[in-house]
Amino acid sequence: MATFFLAAEQLGENEINIEGDLYHHLANVLRFQVGDPIHCSDGKSICIDGHIAAIDKKRIIVTVHRRTGLIGEAPLFVTLIQCLPRGDKMELIVRQTTELGVGAVIPVESDNSQIRLKGKGAEKSQRWQKVADAAAEQCGRGRIPKVFAPCSLERALDMLGNDTEIVFCYEKENAVGLREKLLQVKSGSIAVLIGPEGGFSQREADLIVDRGGVSVTMGPRILRTETAGTAALAAIMYELGDWRGMFEN
Repeated sequence: MATFFLAAEQLGENEINIEGDLYHHLANVLRFQVGDPIHCSDGKSICIDGHIAAIDKKRIIVTVHRRTGLIGEAPLFVTLIQCLPRGDKMELIVRQTTELGVGAVIPVESDNSQIRLKGKGAEKSQRWQKVADAAAEQCGRGRIPKVFAPCSLERALDMLGNDTEIVFCYEKENAVGLREKLLQVKSGSIAVLIGPEGGFSQREADLIVDRGGVSVTMGPRILRTETAGTAALAAIMYELGDWRGMFEN
């Protein structure tokens, strides 16, 4: 079921009033009807299941059945550090990794990135955040991943917590595999680094390793930058995440 995000103060104990843009989306675009079930979240700590009790010209009234903690979130926090690709590939990357459960996305203008935003980073990040918002709603997540403004690789690494394990997907690595590294992960926080079309420069590779990154191979085939992050997220969710039966502990 899709998740609709509201501010925490809107999530009443017994009743929710939905107005404004979300009212229009539910009533006029999705054509929700009285009696339909609905799932809402504040994106931080609360999820609510209820049903639509009434619809008038300005609001939808939801009767609350159940309040829980966040539903639809992986047991670990994955940060994707993605070097900027050409064209609109970043939107694809954000959408697919949001569906897979990414916790945050940090776009990076790397040495070999073939695109330079030239002051349009804030505008682009707002667009990418909207893509993440829509993807999180569609796939039933309890939290919307944060898409940060593009920055340098150094700044992206500085943003990581001290307990974050850094997985460096590197086309020049041929000894340590991604799965081998994942089986050694003990932290609940992982950062995955994906290079641009031209790959990481030697300077950047040295920097990542100096910061504690472990370089891994993703196999004998060179993946496109818009494929690599999605593939890495899928592998992480398979090995360490929530790709299990619904009732498995």
